[in-house]
Amino acid sequence: MTMQDFTVSHDGRTTSGVKYFPACGRFPVVVFAHGYNGEARDFAPFAEFLAKNGIGAVIFTFSGGSTRDESGFPTTDMTLSTEQEDLVAVMGEAQKMAGAEALFLFGGSQGGFVSALVAEQHGAIAGLMLLYPAFCIPDDWRRRFCGQAIPETLELWGMTLGKGYFQEACALSPLWYSYKGPVLILHGDEDKIVALSYSERAAEKYGRVELEVFAGEGHGFSEAGMHRVEGMALSFVRRVLAKR
Repeated sequence: MTMQDFTVSHDGRTTSGVKYFPACGRFPVVVFAHGYNGEARDFAPFAEFLAKNGIGAVIFTFSGGSTRDESGFPTTDMTLSTEQEDLVAVMGEAQKMAGAEALFLFGGSQGGFVSALVAEQHGAIAGLMLLYPAFCIPDDWRRRFCGQAIPETLELWGMTLGKGYFQEACALSPLWYSYKGPVLILHGDEDKIVALSYSERAAEKYGRVELEVFAGEGHGFSEAGMHRVEGMALSFVRRVLAKR
């Protein structure tokens, strides 16, 4: 396994991350999308695991998507659309990896929602993996701001967001289930941030979907839970490729 830092300039900003190359000559690639106020390193152990098992991986930090982001893009300018743009740009970098073949997405929480939105528009994605995806975001903010003015800025869980984030989230319609490829959804039955019912609803909407419910896990899995996620993701990629 080898690692390579990268930066990609797009839409007036720069997004950076790390590419993980397996030892084999040809390989599928998984692009990881972290959750709200997360960062690239959240998925570093996962990426290393995949690379050691013959699968390329790419991790990155959303521009303005974390207080630890070093791009200089303000968190108050981050929206679901800017995160989609970041992900699409990083996907382009992933496809340039020497040896890269099929492209998969793995998104956690808000990154899962963003991955689902991107997959809806990019049919070339071989498979979509979602870890407690935050499909609740539009509903949450519509309930919060129903009949109320949206503030210019709002601090949420240690990060300050701008008005544009909430305006966009409130305006989204639930039409992000149109991706036709295989989908793996992983969700804990004790999640207090994103109700399991959102993933259950998604499982009813997607045409080719597997929903795995993790007993006793919340929003942020235990070490044992994540090891199980890693194994399931590896198996999912291999099964999808075997059917191509």
